[in-house]
Amino acid sequence: MSRDLRRVLIGILGGLGVLAVQYCHAAATAEAFPSKPVKIVVPFPISGPTDIRGTTRVTKTYKLIAENAPPAISDSMARMVALAISAGSPHAAALERQPGGLTTRGAQRVARAPADGHTLLLASNATMVINPSYFHGIEYVPARDFVLVAPLATMPFVLMVHSSHPADDTRGLAAWLKVRPGEVNFGSSGEGSTGHLAGELFRRMTSTAIVHVPFNGGLAGLNGLATGQVSLMFAALPLALPYLTSEQFRALGIAGARRLESLPELPTLAETGLPGFEIEGWYGLFAPAGTPAATLSKVHGEIVKAIHSAELRPRIEAQDMDPTGPTAAKFNVMYRAELARWTKVAKDAGLKAD
Repeated sequence: MSRDLRRVLIGILGGLGVLAVQYCHAAATAEAFPSKPVKIVVPFPISGPTDIRGTTRVTKTYKLIAENAPPAISDSMARMVALAISAGSPHAAALERQPGGLTTRGAQRVARAPADGHTLLLASNATMVINPSYFHGIEYVPARDFVLVAPLATMPFVLMVHSSHPADDTRGLAAWLKVRPGEVNFGSSGEGSTGHLAGELFRRMTSTAIVHVPFNGGLAGLNGLATGQVSLMFAALPLALPYLTSEQFRALGIAGARRLESLPELPTLAETGLPGFEIEGWYGLFAPAGTPAATLSKVHGEIVKAIHSAELRPRIEAQDMDPTGPTAAKFNVMYRAELARWTKVAKDAGLKAD
């Protein structure tokens, strides 16, 4: 055997050895995970039925809404993720609530965590898309500091007015607003929330002058709508659903691409005069950038299995949320498109918060 051929063979064998070591390391990482309890950081405040603290007006209407409210969507998702990760593992996953800064505090906590898969973030489109386009001084960059573990669910938003409102659709609402410039308020669950930016997009697309009134959560916003503090509100459908048949509220349309099977009589906003108006919220599970691919794959598999289980899938669909999330590649395309869209909405509306 020639000296040159020997060098080539040694190089090939050495390369195969490196690949074998890397493969074994990845396999060992996947088998070892989790090697300790997994923390799932929930950056959302408690907003379940009993949470009426911090509201400016604790009215009889609000108490009624709070008592009949469904569990917080984020809490239901977090518990589902914790159960999925804990399945078959000696280490139970634990929820760690880190509210503040409209979810930015919890996101920053995870961005700085070790990239070993033991600290994960339950995030929404507000955390990953709207906040970076709206707030100054955010210390994390989603595309740089996080990697998607698994999409969890998507949910539509619905445009709601008080039942006494004269408008029957978005055309009538826009016409009513145009003769009352600056006199009409719209509510949201908070400054920089999806509902807030949805209202700003509605204002721009209808050329109306409505005024934003932020509330301390979605339940408080519904109370503001019921008591006349605001005239309209974009609400996440799982929150709004229990009240759509009440005597105090009326839905004008779904802010999505298609009608819902559970509410076939409710048109989309595009059908009633706002073509192209599509707002959809989503939840996803994220890990710090640099988390081993084998760990991400293992957690992803457990989450997907849980979401589509006979126990959990019907519970998600019962809230008119779609548990069929996009692939990671489609998600990244969607993320970039949404970031560009909401950055433009915030810029056109002159919105930028400190």
